[in-house]
Amino acid sequence: MQITIRQRGGLAGIDLQVVRIDTDTLAAGARQHVEQMIRSSGVLADQLDRPIGADLLEYEVTMEDQGRRQAWIWVDDGGPGAAPVRDLVARLTDLA
Repeated sequence: MQITIRQRGGLAGIDLQVVRIDTDTLAAGARQHVEQMIRSSGVLADQLDRPIGADLLEYEVTMEDQGRRQAWIWVDDGGPGAAPVRDLVARLTDLA
């Protein structure tokens, strides 16, 4: 499984790939840990009421596995609801 996280927006209007990780290159325990982090982060749930603001950061999380591609968009308004996504980004960045 390949996981890519892009970050867009903010005051500078950035668009950068924050992390790209191929879980097949990880040890079995690390691979399971990453997949569990994805599931428990809440990033797979639809963000129905996305916050609006030109200076907010937006994260696009893409997972590609066996020819299937799924992507989710999360807007970080700085509140506690976006904390799991921020934590996921930090942890995956440490692994990459």
